[in-house]
Amino acid sequence: MFPRLSPKQDRRHRKRQLLNTSVRVITKLGAMDAVGINISEGGMGLFTVAHLPVGSRIEVEFHTPDGPPSLMRIPGTVRHRALYLYGIEFHGSDADESISAERTAGVRSQA
Repeated sequence: MFPRLSPKQDRRHRKRQLLNTSVRVITKLGAMDAVGINISEGGMGLFTVAHLPVGSRIEVEFHTPDGPPSLMRIPGTVRHRALYLYGIEFHGSDADESISAERTAGVRSQA
């Protein structure tokens, strides 16, 4: 009688890792604090009490979660917004190269 419900397939290109860390969001108007919720090689989900328009270019700055502590700063674009939850897409090769280089070297560097 009812159609069989199937679980949604995960259509993401990259696997997300849970994250609970302080993040600093830098815009052309200034900087604000945020909380990183999840991260992948392609972007980050974060919570901040701010108005970041979809499409705006920002930078996110945070300490790497494992390995020697260091500060990472990655340029990105706001792609999704749901109240105070934001989906940030990291900018192409800059983000991929910095994250991949850190994994290969085992050392965290500043992007």
